[in-house]
Amino acid sequence: MAANKTVAQGGGAAALTDDGFADRVRDAIAQNELSLAYQPQADVATGRLTGFEALARWRLGDGTMIPPDVFVPMAESGEAIHVLGEWALRTACTAAAGWMNAGLTDAPVAVNLSPRQLDDPAFARIVLRILAETGLPAANLKLELTETALYDHNTQARETLMQLRGAGVRLVLDDFGTGYSSLALLRRVPVESLKIDKQFTQAMVEDRDAAAIVQAIIALAHALGLSVVAEGVETPEQRLFLQAYRCDRLQGYWLARPLPEGDVPDFIQRNAAPPQER
Repeated sequence: MAANKTVAQGGGAAALTDDGFADRVRDAIAQNELSLAYQPQADVATGRLTGFEALARWRLGDGTMIPPDVFVPMAESGEAIHVLGEWALRTACTAAAGWMNAGLTDAPVAVNLSPRQLDDPAFARIVLRILAETGLPAANLKLELTETALYDHNTQARETLMQLRGAGVRLVLDDFGTGYSSLALLRRVPVESLKIDKQFTQAMVEDRDAAAIVQAIIALAHALGLSVVAEGVETPEQRLFLQAYRCDRLQGYWLARPLPEGDVPDFIQRNAAPPQER
């Protein structure tokens, strides 16, 4: 089998859908099959590094890659998401604390949050314990939540989010515009920023409707005192459009692909100055 072969949904991944998937995730952690890649984010206007998003990767012992859009939904269907989620949080916080302690950067790290994790009454305590154990300041952790996850959030979920926000953890609404967008949602949930989905970012140069949506999201967010991150930025033209629209930050291949943890220090050092100053 090729070293970088990817398992397709409906193919080899079917072997992982048994009732013991949570145990399989634990085994993957113990065997170092799971890892995090870190995709940088930068200020649109200056190019300065503003943070990283942690993205889960699963490589089997034979080199086969299981895509996140296969194993994450499988985990969310049961208890495995709590195992996967806590591992991702601890791994990301440990890495970010290490960069900070080494004097490389104090830029925050963002970790994706599943709605299933919010159902756990102990989730806020788990997050705060991980922060205490790793030494990462709460303000250096961002939790990214989707609109779909928040649309039907219950009292327990809201209380959890309020506890985390009160402790200094920062909340981000991911993939804005693709789910159940509403002004009421933005009023109920203490998020500090919105992320524009890549389908709008990548279409806006050629599509006037997509451009209008991007402009409207940025204007709405700023009117509410929120910052904006544009995902999927791949070209200089897209970055120029975002700068003209006064978007705050960008993320995508134009800046960098997701980096293995070991490559992050070198990236930080090579990008100590923004592109126009190097």
